[in-house]
This record gives sequence, structure tokens and C-alpha cells, in this order.
Amino acid sequence: MSTTFKHLSLVTASLLFIGCGGGDNTTTDTTTDTTPDVTPDTTTEITNTTKNITITEDNQIEDLGKATNVKATVDIGDSPKSVYVLFSNESETTDSYPTATDSKIVEANESKKESSLDTASMHAKRGTHAPAYIQAFSKNVKKLLKNSKYTQASKKVISNLEPSKDVAGETQPFYIEQDTSKSTQATARKVVSNIDTEFGTKTLNIWVSDDSFFSLTDDSVCSKTKCVTQEMVDALAETFLKSGLNNDIYDWVTNIYGEEWDVTAQNKYDYLIGSNDEITILLTDIDNDNSENGGTIGYFYAKDNINNTDVSGSNERVMFYIDAVMFANGEGIWSIDDAWPKETVSTLAHEFVHMIEFYQKTLMLIPDDGENTDTWLNEMMAETTEDIVATKIESKGPRGVLHTDGSAGSPNNPEGRYGLFNEYNTFSLTNWRALLADYSKVNAYGTFLTRNYGGAQVLHDIMHNAFWDEKAVEDAVNKAVGVSGKTFADLQKEWGIAVMLSDNDNLAPDKPTYNTGDFTDTIYNGKTYELGSINFFNYATQPSFSNCTSVKPQGNCYYKVGDNLTGSVTIDLTLNATTSATLIVK
Repeated sequence: MSTTFKHLSLVTASLLFIGCGGGDNTTTDTTTDTTPDVTPDTTTEITNTTKNITITEDNQIEDLGKATNVKATVDIGDSPKSVYVLFSNESETTDSYPTATDSKIVEANESKKESSLDTASMHAKRGTHAPAYIQAFSKNVKKLLKNSKYTQASKKVISNLEPSKDVAGETQPFYIEQDTSKSTQATARKVVSNIDTEFGTKTLNIWVSDDSFFSLTDDSVCSKTKCVTQEMVDALAETFLKSGLNNDIYDWVTNIYGEEWDVTAQNKYDYLIGSNDEITILLTDIDNDNSENGGTIGYFYAKDNINNTDVSGSNERVMFYIDAVMFANGEGIWSIDDAWPKETVSTLAHEFVHMIEFYQKTLMLIPDDGENTDTWLNEMMAETTEDIVATKIESKGPRGVLHTDGSAGSPNNPEGRYGLFNEYNTFSLTNWRALLADYSKVNAYGTFLTRNYGGAQVLHDIMHNAFWDEKAVEDAVNKAVGVSGKTFADLQKEWGIAVMLSDNDNLAPDKPTYNTGDFTDTIYNGKTYELGSINFFNYATQPSFSNCTSVKPQGNCYYKVGDNLTGSVTIDLTLNATTSATLIVK
């Protein structure tokens, strides 16, 4: 059974949950500390809050505020409950250092500090996306294009590119990087022409590096541990672009975000390539590492959308790069449904979002004096798209649950993104370092947004505004039905609450949710996308709880008071002006 998303979106305006359930008797007094701080003559306002809270319902949420000192006495009663405190630091740049003590002393499972990350475990079992140098190019492309050697286009009308007229069997080199000495010789293995889409007719060209392709008919010599065959190329083409509407990645992704490229880009900036309604996929051994079980699985590189007279190494194509070795890594007799081929298909959807974002948002919507889209935001849209199309491409997706199963799956699930998120759930949301855990955290955040603020619609609205940072999220969320005045800090706190309540599939409609026990349908532009349930407590790596002595900028930290508690418990907190605390009792 599926639930229809519109029923959820009608209640999103009330998702802050201040003082839910039983009585919250709060008293506050303010004093001034005249002791000099870092700078002489500065004074710090000290606020002391006392809260008496009675637990009268399951999954009760209470806002403990941001006072300097908070003393909360919680009357749990005779029914055993688990008690937690969520710390949310809304500062964009600075760590906060709260303290927490309680009358029920339990041992905290201290989460790993960022200074001692186990890099190997962060990258195990899953392919990453663009290498660091490509992310750096994307992050700075707006500044690059404003360099004095580039000029604004004149008033003349720029004509479309001539069709490339790729022909299966022809060969040519492709530049892998801006360094033109780094190239690969490739052969066109598939040309799918004149496919009708909502944006006119499109052509797909699939090229394969010669050192990665094997065929008995043309004496191809493959030097890789796993080799691409024509059968694999044909299967990949079928997933991305084929005859008919609403049956491939191209249709499903452009329906949400819009077209990937158009002549209007070159009309605005004459250093960009024109449009010929073609997309190229190059299958090659990315990083030349011959790895079949991990590494960079694919990327979009915006250099190729710029004339090669302006950016060296441009192939002057609207194109993706996909790792040939991982794509060819099947299980016995190769199938597109095997784990790594399916991961490649999911990656195509991910990278397609980056391709569209470069055109629709970076070039056409963000002002020339604006910044590039923040990497965390760009990756969040792409990661969340992998989730929203998972059932369509018949993938387990980030949830790591069968595409036919709308529930949150079974306990001890070792698959998907969320075990790694659980391990590093104290990461700053907006600080991006291209670790695999960074992909997991933005995925977890994006899937919170889609399940609470309009599904595919909120992704479209994040893409189609002129903001490049957290304001893009605020703007999109506040366009959702019944929502107004939501801040990024509000959403950060709600996200943390939703994580902690994800083990309940029957929450009241005023609480943020990941888990309805089934699929939730979201309809956009007449197309239905299914969102499966998520329970973070179902993963082999459970959510991490910490003493929360340091909370990262725009990050959450989860403090466990204890499980199976009854009677009364007292919690003493020391906060600061950027850190809020939320009591969660379930």
C-alpha cells in the first residue's frame, strides 16, 4: 500500500513541536556576567532556565531552548522510555561546546572525532563520484568564467552546433583532464538517434575506451580486469534514453529539474558550446586504477561545456564519464541488475543532476556576481535523486532495500548510505570534504526534505531559484503547501528529530518522519515517484550517541540520557547563543 504525499505536505507548517504533549512549566531569569571575556570591557548575558516537563505521550518532543543554563526535570512516569537530547548548532562557521549532565548516568557511545577519521572505512564498499580536482573546478567555475579573458556574448544570435554525427565504429581521443596530455583513445559503440522527449528529439552517443572493450568480432584488446562488451553498452543505453516517454533516466530526471543544455547558454556566454541535443557517455577506467570494487564510479566535468579555445582539455560535448571496469563487474553471467552495473545506472541519474544544475542554476539563475552552488547543496540534490528514482531504475538505492519493498527493511542492514551516516552523524551538514560520509550526510538530509516538504517538488524548487547556499533550501521549503517562515536552523533541528523518530512508522502528522511503513507517493508534472521508508536504527551500524562536548557548525549531535527510564530524571545543560537543545522521549 502507498500513501499519497499530499496528505503529508498539508501538515508541514506545524513541524517545530514546541511544548508538545504534557505540561512544560518554564521559568527564566537573566543576569549579566561582568567578568572580562576575550576582549576587555565585554559582558556576557547569562540566562538560566528551569523546565518541569511531564511525559504524557509516546514520541514526545520538547524544545529546551538556547538559554545559557538549562535545568530540565522530566517526569517520565511508570512507562519505561528512552530519553535523548538533540544539540543543534546553527552557526555557519564555529564549533559550539555545550555540556550535559543528568541524574541517570549512562555510558555514551562517543562518535568518532573528525581528526581521527578512518579513511579506509569511509570509502569501503561504495563508489564515490567526481574526483577532488573536478569538484574544485565545479566549485570555482563561476569565478573562472568571470576571468578577464572571457567576454559576454554580443547581441548576435548564436546558431546551434552541427550534429556530431557520431557513427558506431569510429574512433577518436577524448581528453580526460584539462591537461591535454591525458587522453584516452575511444570508439563509438552505440548511437541512439532522434528519440522523442519532452524537450524535443535527443541523441545518445556511447563511447568506450579501446583498452576497456572486448569483442570477438573486431579483435578488440582489453587490458582491464573487467571488460565492457556490446551487450553491456546496449543495456546502458536502454536505461538512459530510449523510445517512449516516462521510461528512462532522461525522462524521470528532466521532469523534475528541466533540460540539460540549450542554445540559450551560449546566447548568454559566448565561451560556452552551442546545443545539438546530444549527450555523450564515455566508459573509461577512471583514474586508471583498474578497480572493479570501489573508487570513482562516474562524474560530470563542466570543462566539456566550454569551448576548447577557452578551457584546455574540453571535448566540447555535453557528456558524462563512467568507470568502465566497475560497470563491467558482474556476478557470473553479467546483468544490468548486478550490484556494480546497477550502481552505475544510479550514478548516471546522480551525474545527470550535476549536468542539469550547471546549466539551469549555475549559468542561468545564479547572478553573475553570485557564487557557485555550494558543493554540499549540489551533491544533496544529486544524492536525493538517486533515492527518488530508485524504484524506477529497480535499484536498492541509498536505502539499501529492495525496490519492491516500501518498508524500512530488516534490522542489521549492511547496505545503502545510512550505516555510514549513523557512524558520522555529527558531521557539519554544509562543510564538504568529498569523503564518502559527506555523500551519506547530504543524502540523509535530502531524503528528510523530500519526505516532509513536498517530494519531487522541493527538489525542483531548490534547483530553480537564484540561491547557491542554504537559502536555496529555505526558499524551496517555504513554497511547500502550508509552510512559511521556516529557517535553515529550524530544518536542521527537525532533521535531527526525524532521525531519532525514524524507528516509528506511525507518527502523529505533526512530527517529522522518514518512516510510514510503506511507500509514499510524490507526484510532479504528472509523474509519480515512490519514496520508501527509512529507519536509521535498521542498519548494521547504529546511530552514534556522544557526550556532545563539541557540535560542528550547522551540525547536530545526539546525546543519550538512557533507555528504559522511569520516574524522574534531571538534565543540566550549558549552551550558547548558537546552540539549541531539544528533548526527545520515546
